[in-house]
Amino acid sequence: MRIHTTRGRVLPLAMLVALVCPSAAAADSISLSVAPQPVKSITSEVSWSAYSEEGTFPAVAANNPGVPCAANPEADDGTLLTPAHLLESGWSGSYTGSVNFTPGGSGQYTLCGWLETPVGLLEMSGGPVTASTSLPVLIRPPAITLSLSLPRPAVPHRRFTIDLVASSEASREFVVEGFAATRRGCPVNYAAEEGADHLIDREALGGPWLFAGNVEGLRAGSYIFCAWADGAHDEGLYPEETAHLLVRVGAAPSRRRHHRARR
Repeated sequence: MRIHTTRGRVLPLAMLVALVCPSAAAADSISLSVAPQPVKSITSEVSWSAYSEEGTFPAVAANNPGVPCAANPEADDGTLLTPAHLLESGWSGSYTGSVNFTPGGSGQYTLCGWLETPVGLLEMSGGPVTASTSLPVLIRPPAITLSLSLPRPAVPHRRFTIDLVASSEASREFVVEGFAATRRGCPVNYAAEEGADHLIDREALGGPWLFAGNVEGLRAGSYIFCAWADGAHDEGLYPEETAHLLVRVGAAPSRRRHHRARR
């Protein structure tokens, strides 16, 4: 489509709009991306791509599941990932950047992004927002495997060994305890049984790793050995993976007596 001016010159419509409303041709904008797929307790990188006509600062926050982005970073209830800015004038034109993100939980998080204009003498961020965006991100738990086994049969009243083979994408604490077998099975976590001995208590990353624990001699009967994988600083309350092994401590092998034949 062409528009005729009063002097008879012909201008494209897009050029005419840019001349009349220059701000409409290049509005401030910001977009977010994250890679690799975020995993609880593992650091990912959040990147932004922005355009600003005047000097602005990008602000990026991570909001827990169910918490929407606010109109500006100061009113947001998430965790601010980007640093504050002192004695800086901001960036203009097209620019990119990134910041580290280490999720403390799993589930559907929301990444929030804003462009703020400078304000104040020293603390330059916190001015009016010229653009904003949001990005839903699914945080998955780390991949963890646990497996318990007995290298040798358990004999009554004799010490034996229980083995744990464990692996984890993120650093985790691996704990093993043993109990007399009941219908309720393993406790929900190792903190539920006060005073229980940790046969194995190790922290590790990667794997698979083999850990061994010594079990003091037990009477004949059925026992259950329980393994938990826990994140740091959760006091054993919220295991992310569990395993168990039922062990039958059987009768001790009989000793045959050798009699000499009488002549």
